[in-house]
Amino acid sequence: MAENEPALIKVASSAQAGEAAFTLQYKNRFLYSKYNPQKSVMQAIQNLELLPETLVLAFSPALFYGYKELKEKCQAAKSDFLCVEADPLLHAFESQEIIRQDLAASLLPLDKNNPQGLNDFFNGSPKKFRRVIRLDLSAGAALAPGFYKSFFECAQNIVAAFWKNRLTLVRLGRLYSKNLFKNLPLAASSTPFEALEGTVEKPILVCGAGESLDELTAFAREKRPKAKEGAAEIKQTFFTLAVDAAVPALSAAGIKIDAIAATESQWAIEKAYIGLAQGQKCGQDSGPFIFFDLTSRPQIARRFYKNSAFYFSEFDNNNFLSRLAKNSLLPKIAPPLGSIGLTAVYLALLLRKNDSVPVYATGLDFSFSAGRTHTHSSAQSKALSLLSNRLYPAQNLAAAFGPGSQKLFGKDGRPVWTTKNLSAYAALFKDYFKGAKNLYDAGKSGLELGLEKASLLGVLNDEKSKKAAASKDLGLSSHAAASNAFGFANAAGTCADTERVQKVRQFLAQELYDLRALADLLSKGDSSKFRDKNISLDEQISRSLSGREYLYLHFPDGSAPSLERSFLTRVRSQIDFFAKDIETALAAAQV
Repeated sequence: MAENEPALIKVASSAQAGEAAFTLQYKNRFLYSKYNPQKSVMQAIQNLELLPETLVLAFSPALFYGYKELKEKCQAAKSDFLCVEADPLLHAFESQEIIRQDLAASLLPLDKNNPQGLNDFFNGSPKKFRRVIRLDLSAGAALAPGFYKSFFECAQNIVAAFWKNRLTLVRLGRLYSKNLFKNLPLAASSTPFEALEGTVEKPILVCGAGESLDELTAFAREKRPKAKEGAAEIKQTFFTLAVDAAVPALSAAGIKIDAIAATESQWAIEKAYIGLAQGQKCGQDSGPFIFFDLTSRPQIARRFYKNSAFYFSEFDNNNFLSRLAKNSLLPKIAPPLGSIGLTAVYLALLLRKNDSVPVYATGLDFSFSAGRTHTHSSAQSKALSLLSNRLYPAQNLAAAFGPGSQKLFGKDGRPVWTTKNLSAYAALFKDYFKGAKNLYDAGKSGLELGLEKASLLGVLNDEKSKKAAASKDLGLSSHAAASNAFGFANAAGTCADTERVQKVRQFLAQELYDLRALADLLSKGDSSKFRDKNISLDEQISRSLSGREYLYLHFPDGSAPSLERSFLTRVRSQIDFFAKDIETALAAAQV
């Protein structure tokens, strides 16, 4: 056997009550004691305090000492464990041990020793774990301490993110599903997002609603008396993609918005669209083009869908959404980034012709100063002004000094305030967009985004000089490619697709029929006219619930379906709610 391969070493049998005992030698070290190999492992398992729904990460199991005891303890606590090995030679040895000892151990494959593999494990597990603990089953864990530390932290983050997402779904899950049904016909009638990918040749300016947007709007206002020179320069230089909350501020400064990223599902965002022009025909340039999330507020989407495209932020991983995808009813799927600012940057990277087209981000601060939360002239800033009086000035000091806020220093060295959610979005931004080519941070304030910095006014001046030189020397604009009314070069696709709309109608009609059948089953049981006598009632109800997670996704215990009476009673009450929404969506889908 090679010197660096795992080698079994027999030790004194007296330590094992007459049984042959072995330790394992690898890389010039013993992975167990030479005198009593199982003692420390068994003691660690005995001292382990397990709460229900815990995942034990059993690192470097080697000879699988304590496997049976750990399995019994997990079963008693309604928990489970996963064996993980980082070393390739040890992993191969442990795979053979599983076969030799005839164990049912779950050893994570080597190619799954990464965040994606761990995420796949959690998604594929029928159990929903509430916590993760670490247990080193041998000294092999000391051979790769950095890996095991990162792996354990990643598992903790995944579990925390799942339950954080569950809290969001409890609060907003029903609204997401309701909006999705109502927006499906609108998405089928709008321009496919894929037709617009890779069509923007101008530099893209992504505008959030943070305070750093003030630099851009101030530039436009300063030159506004001079035939609106500032706004004209911005329009000529950039393809402006704004988050919906930034629309009032940009409009007030006279800046023409080329496109809007809209993801908010609640009614409060409607203030951002007051006074916004809307086209009456597909492609009519009377207002900005809008990218709607499939879960965004349908009352807004219905007004602007003729000049819009839809995408879908996958808010959950469930069978209902899989059914929509298999029927080609879902638009472009975007990752669930949580923040409209991150989503807008993601969309911008898809829209640019190639990665040589620069994308600049401003207004994505993920923080605020004392007394303010958004850029000037935003709906939030206007509301403060409207409600102010001599006793209550136009300031929101509670945001900075209330519970949950923390003081940090921004990229410009000045103090800013943020929250756990906002700082988490900033951290996600840095992680998700690291390595993106020609993506620049053009905002002067706010939290660090991990991008190369760019001066917005410097970019405007540089582009102005380039255009002047190009016009003088060649008589051409630096962005002379043919574009449609909204700035998408050579965009294809139509705004109305009768076949897609008809497909949505058929899906919704079948879903409505199946919901009414399920309601009848839940109300009448075996006497229901929809009863299938070839299977049990419970089985038929389970099949009917399968792929309809929207009925219970927002329940506190809605991570999985149940046949308990209290659960089914609540499901029955939701059927009427969603049936009405589907009827509304069907009426809107008339061809």
